[in-house]
Order: sequence, then C-alpha cells, then structure tokens
Amino acid sequence: MEPLRPTDPEHLGPYRPVARLGAGGMGEVFLARDDQQRTVAVKAIRPELAASKDFRIRFRREVDAARAVSGRYTATVVDADPDGPVPWLATALILGPTLADAVEEYGPLPPKSVLALGAGLAEALIAVHSAGLVHRDLKPSNVLLSAEGPRVIDFGIVRATDGYELTLSGVLLGSPRYMCPEHATGDPMGPEGDVFCLGSVLAFAATGNAPFDGSSAATLLYQVVHGSPDLTGVPDPLDTIIGLCLDKSPTARPSPDRVSAACAPGGADTLDWDGWLPEAVASSVSRQAAALMDLELGLEPKADVIEREPARAAATGLAVAGGVRTDPRLAVQQLVTERPSPHRVVFPEEPTPSPTPRPTREKPPEPVTHRARRRRRPQPSRRTFLTAAALGTVTLGSGVAALLGRSQERTRSAPKPAGPPPKPLWTYQSDPLVEAPAAFYNGTALLKTQSGALLCLGLADGTRPRWTYQGISQSPTPPLLVSDDIVALGTGATVLGVDPATGTERFSLDFGADFRFDTLLGGFDDHRVTIAGLRFGRQDGKDGSQGSATSTNVVLNTDLRARLANVIPISEEDIGLDLKPVMESRRFIYMDGLHRLTARGTATRGNVLWRQPMDSDSDARSAPVVLDGTVFAVDSELIAVDLKSGSLRWRVKERKGGFASVAAAAGTVYCTTRDPHGIEAFDATDGSRRWFRETPRLDLENALVAGGGTVFVTAAHNKDGFYAIDAQNGELLWNFTDGQDTGINDWQLSRAGDGPLIAQHFDKVYALPMPQP
Repeated sequence: MEPLRPTDPEHLGPYRPVARLGAGGMGEVFLARDDQQRTVAVKAIRPELAASKDFRIRFRREVDAARAVSGRYTATVVDADPDGPVPWLATALILGPTLADAVEEYGPLPPKSVLALGAGLAEALIAVHSAGLVHRDLKPSNVLLSAEGPRVIDFGIVRATDGYELTLSGVLLGSPRYMCPEHATGDPMGPEGDVFCLGSVLAFAATGNAPFDGSSAATLLYQVVHGSPDLTGVPDPLDTIIGLCLDKSPTARPSPDRVSAACAPGGADTLDWDGWLPEAVASSVSRQAAALMDLELGLEPKADVIEREPARAAATGLAVAGGVRTDPRLAVQQLVTERPSPHRVVFPEEPTPSPTPRPTREKPPEPVTHRARRRRRPQPSRRTFLTAAALGTVTLGSGVAALLGRSQERTRSAPKPAGPPPKPLWTYQSDPLVEAPAAFYNGTALLKTQSGALLCLGLADGTRPRWTYQGISQSPTPPLLVSDDIVALGTGATVLGVDPATGTERFSLDFGADFRFDTLLGGFDDHRVTIAGLRFGRQDGKDGSQGSATSTNVVLNTDLRARLANVIPISEEDIGLDLKPVMESRRFIYMDGLHRLTARGTATRGNVLWRQPMDSDSDARSAPVVLDGTVFAVDSELIAVDLKSGSLRWRVKERKGGFASVAAAAGTVYCTTRDPHGIEAFDATDGSRRWFRETPRLDLENALVAGGGTVFVTAAHNKDGFYAIDAQNGELLWNFTDGQDTGINDWQLSRAGDGPLIAQHFDKVYALPMPQP
C-alpha cells in the first residue's frame, strides 16, 4: 500500500480512496471506503482509455463477466460503474501479493505450494467456464496468494464461449509469455486455452521462469506456437501435470476438473490451506494485514510498508469493516461478510445452488463437424473426485498421463450388457499403481507402483508379490522383457535390468547428465531397447561464459551390452509428440506430426523406411498395431500397410466421427469409434466390415485389448469400469467395475496368452477369468 497522490480521485461512486494498492495497464487500484466504513478495492480506468468507445465496451464486458463468476478462488464483485465519467470496478479485497511479486521477491514456491496453487486455480477456471466464459489472460500478475488459497482476478479480456469477441485492429490482447498457441495465432480460443495458460503459470511458480521465452515478441510467440516448453527444474509430479496442460493441441489438454484432481486428489476444498504458503510469503500477508489495521485505526499508510511489502497487485480486492484483528485470515473472512448494502452483492464463502437455473446466453448454431463437437467439453462435477479423499495422499508421477482430455461427443442411448461380470480369481491391493499395462513373464504379471517399486504377481495367485524391486522411475510405460532380462527405467538416464525369476538387479546403466529418459518404447531380443527422452546442451556465450541450457526430444536405440545409446533422428514436426510407436522387425513405426504412418529403422541411423499418408480431421494420435506382417493404424480412416514395404493393402473410411484406437487378433481388426461411441470389427485380410456395436461412452484415449474371443474397452468414467464384447458378433457381454471414482487414475487392461485378464485400478489389481467360447 502507498499513500494517495494529489492527483488521485477523491471519490469513485460511493467510495472514497484512502490508499493506493497498485497500477496496471488498464488503470489504478485504490483501497477505498464508503460512508458506512466498508473497505473495498476499486479499479479506476485511465482517462485516455475511458475516452475510447471500444474500450468501454470491453470494460463493460469485463464487469458483466466478473459479476457472472462466483466461487472461493475468484475475487467477488462488490459494485461497478462502467458508464461513469471515470469507469470503475470494486471487488472484495484479497490480502496477499500477486504470484509475480511473490516469486520475484522470495523465489519459486515449493512443490507443496505449487500443487495447492494448481488445485485452487483449476477450481477458479471451473467457475469461469461454468459461467460460459473464458478468462484468456491467466498470468502470474492476475493471481493473488492469500492465506486461504489463491484467487484469480482481472477479467479484462474475458470473452463468452458463444463465439462473440471484440478485437482491436492490429492489437493482440493478452500476455504473450503466458498465451496459448491458438490465442497467439488468432484462432478461436476455448476453455482449453485457459488450461494451457494455467500450465505456464504453474511452471513460473515452480521455477521463477515462464516455460517459453524469446528475445522479441515475435520470437516468443513463435516459441509458444511451435517450441517445446522449458520445464527444467520442475519436480515430479508437477512436470507431468504442467506438461499435459501445455500440449499444443487444445483437445489433448486435461479439463480443469482433472487438473484439480491431479494436484489435490481429495479435492481443493479439502486441502488444509493453513500453512500452504512458504513462511516468507505468509509473513508478507501478515504485514499487509498489519497495514490494514493501521488504516482501520485511522493511521496513514507507512512509507516503509512499500519497502517491506513489494506486492503491486494490478487488481487487488477487499472487503473490510472496523475493528482491530490479530489473525489476517479471520480478518479477511469477517470483512467479506460484514454489513451488506445496496452497493454490494454478498456471496457466501461456499456458493449454494440457486433454486432457479442461471439464465444462459443463446448460442448461435454450431457447424456439425467432428472438430466442432470435440470443442464442446462439458465440465463433470467436482464431487465425482472427492471419493479420492478416502484413498489417502496420492503421489501421481507419470500416472497423470490419464489427465489427457477425453473425447466428449454426444451421448446416446446404448445397449446394456447381456449378463453379470465374472468374479475375480484374486485381488491384490498395493500402493498406487503407475498407469501402464502389465508386462508378462512365465506365468507372472509385472506391474509398477508410483512409489518406484516393480512387483511380480503370479497369474494363478497374485494376492502376494513373488518379489519386489525398488528404485524404478514412474515412466507411464510397462517394463520390457529383453533377452531374459526385465528392463525398466531408473531415475535420470538410468536403465535397469532385473532377473525375472528373483527380482535381483542384474545391471544398472547410467548414460550421463546429457540425457533424461522418460519412456521405454520397445525392445528387441538382442539386448537392444528404444527409449524416448531429452538430450541437454548448453550454448557458450561469445565471451566464453557458460550460456543457457537447452533441451530437445530424442529417440535412442540403446545397446545394453555395449552400453551405447545411438540417437534415432526424428523430424521437426515430431518433436514434443507422444509418438506411441509399435516396434516390429527392427522397425520403429508411429504416427508422425503430419499424420503420416511412418517407419524408421533402428539398427541404422533411424532413416525413414517408408511413409503412408492418412486422412485426418483429428489432433489425436493412437498407437498402430501389427498382425501377421501388416500394420494397422487409425485416424479418420483405418489403413492396412505392408510391414516391410509400406505399400497400402486397403483402407476404410469411417462414415462419421473417425476412429480412436485399434487392436488386432485372430484375423480381425477392432476399432473404437467416436460418433457414436462403439466398436467396429473388420476382416484383417481385405478390410470388409464384420460388425458394429454401439456402446456406452468409452475412454477413447485408452487402448483396446483383444484376445481369447473377447474385446475389452474401458468406460469414459473410471467409476464405470470396463466392458467385455464378444469378438465374433459384437454382443456386449458384461461390465466390470469396483464402483470407485479415483479421479484421474483410469483402468489399465492387459492379457498374455491364455491367462486371465489383468485389470488395474489405482491401488488394486484384479485377475478376471476369460469368457468361455
């Protein structure tokens, strides 16, 4: 807080400014009181902006947007006058610095604080999006750190999701360093864009640096659109959560509900906010409270408060009544709820449902296209995630891969299962599991936990592990069986080998600080594995000083015997993608960044062996599969390609929304469909259709499992489990679920040979008998 200046206004509506809180691009923010001594924060618009008709329209929209949004993690609107000589907006005061000021003064926040921050900001976005709005300018200076959690402020460039948008010629509204790619390129920005901005804000909170940088605005925007985020120094699991938010594809980003569940599995409202801030930041909040008490006692703001408290919030809010208080949290809570007046709308701390529905803005008709449908992302209830509270604290790690957005097409009536599900042969309860399918060896299943353990469970009786190996990474891929070794990734650039019979370590290879491995892509019987990860470099300055660190995505062909890792080159358009390859006959086969089915060699320098273009109207990519020398891949179409030559054998167009995933077994190819959700079967030889079965809503990002005359596919919501479908005629056989809603921890299904189906769900493993033909 600062003393008033002679040029400051004497009144803003019914409020009299008593101190300065800060200034931003749109105007100045004052601590002000009305005649009843209620204290609020008032943003006054600059005179040169108030003279612009277009700007007044934008400010009026900001006022309407701010009034429409309510919730614990946003600043409540108290009063406003967008049409006065000096337009102004009054909000409830949030005691605390902006995230930008806190990090500048005290350094990055600890992981615990960043996770809590992510949960609170995600909840704020839920409130914004539920009001039919998009914030579009979420950045560190628009986030306040209060003792009771974060608050999102400043709806200056918010827009409605009905497509209406006011633009200024030649002006790009927003903060380039925290923009999403679609905003930077001028494409329509939906709620998914706010999630990208959230990822950038969390990266800044964790490291003190934005994930994208550039020497000029043009370079910065290019990095936002095309570059990979720099998440150096972001600890696990934050790096995974942030990385998912920063996906270039809007439809691949997680919804705010899923981000909130990832950061706080029990729900943001169940967090103990007392002590969520590091001590230095919490002390700055206390100093603000002390300065506020001085004002309540009629004392002038002290000049040294400016030196002691660097917060310069561009739009801080407040609601204060008389009386000295010693606890700033209690002060804020009481000040928000005291003395309602005609000038003020009082919201309870936890909003209660209105007995009448909120009026909704009539939307213009939307083109009926697959891409348009995928942008409609209804927000699931936050209450669906609260059951995770009973499961204890979850270390998410790479299991957060299930945050990836789920397809949200239209729901339809669907057939019900023909019969009850089978009873599990056995059930094993473990620590929370990594979201990766099981690997199999000699009658056992190998699974990974989020605590870094590799478990070996017998398929006949898996109630107790046969052995446990500690020290693996949380990479969301299963271990590999390579030349009678179980191969898994350790921390950093470490590759581990474990005896599959005893669980004892056979080797540990560290490839040095220049690499970081994150995904095992596949293996070969000659002690070779293919790994995806990062390679680090550092450019030296012209004066000989050490320059900034850089990183790039790489794929490595790793010889475990020779302890050599050869880089397999990938194209520029493939950098940053989740490649999801299939490894077959020394070929690395995947869907590239231009939606071409591509095969590269692994024994050579990774040269392209063949490419097959595919028709695509989707940003999603799924893993291809190989059956009897043929590669099958899906997008808007299903194609069959010769494994060795890459020549097209046949292709099938999906008549509506395209395919999502593919599996193949016993001469049949099975695909999930997007609209309607269902399973379609094709003859693997010529592509002729065998049957189609519409199903309840599916998790289209999860892979199909086929074998033993049955196809298994997971439901859209993990509480609904998964479905078994007869591979011969498409009959929906049964639905298995344990009834648990574990937020982001989705089902993982796998099967080997004639053994049982292994189904994993958060911290439980079920072995289910295969249906009899």
